[in-house]
Amino acid sequence: MNQIKKSFASLIQSSFCALLIVSVLFGWASNALALDVKAGPIWNNDDAKVKCPVAAQVYDGKWNGQWTTTVPGAMSVCGTDLTFLPTIGLPGDVKAGPIWNNDDAKVKCPIAAAAANGVWNGQWTTTVPGTMSVCGVKAS
Repeated sequence: MNQIKKSFASLIQSSFCALLIVSVLFGWASNALALDVKAGPIWNNDDAKVKCPVAAQVYDGKWNGQWTTTVPGAMSVCGTDLTFLPTIGLPGDVKAGPIWNNDDAKVKCPIAAAAANGVWNGQWTTTVPGTMSVCGVKAS
């Protein structure tokens, strides 16, 4: 009977260790895959809700709800679901989601340009009405 208890305890301990290892690996892997993209300065969570989806859209990604300031008053980054950042050739156009008018472009295009490591050149165009627009970006 004592041997059965020892075997059972060993089995439970081994199972617990395996479960712990798997949960650590999966937790680490999911965090390791999230990449940050620049979004210019973000002042608070409400501001992040506006800027981060645009910054992630530049790379066809989605914002994961996380953001942090990297240079106070000058630069913040947004967490994304991306596993890599594609190279964007500048000058060129970058995706910014739907842009409804010039005032909306003045909000979204500087964010999209920052995400692409450039600056907005003042131009934008709608590529898919109601769904997608692009902003002209030049190297900074």
